[in-house]
Amino acid sequence: MPKDLRYFLNKMQEEMPEDLVTIKKEVDPKFEITAIQQKLEDENKYPLLLFENVKNLYGEPSGFKVATNMFATRQKCALALDLAKDKWQMETSLQYSHRATNLIKPVIIDKAEAPCKEVVMTGDEVDLYKLPVLTHHEMDGMPYLPDAVVAADPDNGIYNSSHHRMVIAGKDESRIWMSPRHLWNYFIRAQEKGESLPIAHVLGHHPGFFLGSESILPMNTDEYEVIGGILQEPLRLVPSEIYGERLMVPADAEIIIEGEILPNCREPEGPFGEFSGYYGPQRWSPVVKITAITHRKNPIYMNILCGHPDTWNLGGIAKEACLYEELKRTVPGVKAVHLPTTGTCRFHAYVSLKQRFAGEAKVAGLATIPHHDIVKHIVVVDDDIDPFNEKEVLWSIATRVQADKDVTIIPGLRGGLLDPSGVIEGVGAKMIIDATKPFSRSFAEKINVPQDVLDRINLKDYIE
Repeated sequence: MPKDLRYFLNKMQEEMPEDLVTIKKEVDPKFEITAIQQKLEDENKYPLLLFENVKNLYGEPSGFKVATNMFATRQKCALALDLAKDKWQMETSLQYSHRATNLIKPVIIDKAEAPCKEVVMTGDEVDLYKLPVLTHHEMDGMPYLPDAVVAADPDNGIYNSSHHRMVIAGKDESRIWMSPRHLWNYFIRAQEKGESLPIAHVLGHHPGFFLGSESILPMNTDEYEVIGGILQEPLRLVPSEIYGERLMVPADAEIIIEGEILPNCREPEGPFGEFSGYYGPQRWSPVVKITAITHRKNPIYMNILCGHPDTWNLGGIAKEACLYEELKRTVPGVKAVHLPTTGTCRFHAYVSLKQRFAGEAKVAGLATIPHHDIVKHIVVVDDDIDPFNEKEVLWSIATRVQADKDVTIIPGLRGGLLDPSGVIEGVGAKMIIDATKPFSRSFAEKINVPQDVLDRINLKDYIE
């Protein structure tokens, strides 16, 4: 059985049933699903939620289920990579890194065998309002599609898969906001030729598909092959309904929305509640003409909740893996990299290091900057500090840092376009905190209880 969303839901039911909650009561996609997630989050609960009765944008029963909170805990992400749920720390990122660099080419299957082609709507049948598209936050301009967008490079056919927000602006129209990365580059080159760029929005697949879509790799890397590596099996593809072999789409997706980004056509888009926990501003954004909607029978619409752990873990694990591999080339003593999600939105990076010489901690901090533009604050700690333990990282800053010599601020660098603190959009400062012990002199020792005593003490012998 190919790895798809249903495969993963079955795996959740078998291995983490306590973290899978089915909701049968009818819900409205405007705010209600997000409100349920928020109330659970307020209680520090992040189960994968499967809503069985969801209205569409006409207020009618949609016939679609909605799955959300897929990435809200790293334990679920570990399961998506076939790891035990207690291997959610650096083991998950290292497994991701191993898979993402062992590419597997996709395979093409016949349309008759493709689950995503069980229902096909083109022409006048295309109607985005029939989908249970969520409106997440109070000031969101309209309902938004938040999942992965796939496209082929207009010059060489290499595929990119990446996450972009697309607002519903009509039954067959949306508007897309793109950061200036791969998909934006494809679009600009197509626009320079006066051509549209065919794209497909993938709504629902195995979580490994979306984890693979978050990789930071050179533009000449085919991300369908990366996703195959993450899944550890070839990604099954099928020609798109309108664009044929010009745009191959994942055959095992739940829902595919085909369209084309029009050249030299902009309309207002936003605001939208972004991963930073703030509303991204309204912008003039490219217009997408929707040309086809295909889906499976009894489809499951997969939602990703921006500005919450669902987004932070999805992006964080992939970025940790890529940062770790890049840093190891420059600083071999790097032991782990963590992009924490608790209140930091991936703007912080914690790097643990076994120092070999004085100044190496700052080298590790500087080496982090070019590889992930949204990271603002980099904390480098010794290898006796667990970067996945915020308490230990804060203790290291409190006890090993003198601000006048251990904090380095670099102004005027490219930053995150959605960082609301930036004075100039996309340009900001980076801060490196060297929270390591001095390399060239002795330093106070951490307190500890003898390990042999810890090993022989069993609390149950002393406390009922």
